[in-house]
Amino acid sequence: MKSKLYKQILEETPLETKIFVDKYSDLILRINQILREQGISQKELAENMDKKPSEISRWLSGNQNITLRSIAKLEAELGETLIEITTKMLSSQFKEDWEMTYHTFCVERKVEKKKNIDTAKVKWQQTELAV
Repeated sequence: MKSKLYKQILEETPLETKIFVDKYSDLILRINQILREQGISQKELAENMDKKPSEISRWLSGNQNITLRSIAKLEAELGETLIEITTKMLSSQFKEDWEMTYHTFCVERKVEKKKNIDTAKVKWQQTELAV
């Protein structure tokens, strides 16, 4: 039976914290499962990723938040997907529109006045680049 204090703390815990704890613990369990399956120690993982063993230990004990970049590095090192985001709810039109989004920016060059350069003859032109 759970104590009243435990129930009160649980009720007062924000939903985002509950979601974070669930997802983080699932992630850590999955990483440890993969390490066990592949016969890799935390020390070996740290060496392979050019990280300190203490950092890997903090990640896997929940004492340090793992960034998305670090998760991507872990996925690359372990050869396993750790986070999967379903996109089946996105409409195909939204996906097509998103992939066809163009970003433009303007690049201007500034020429410093130096000897033997006639700045009056320099033509300035704005250029838009599609990325």
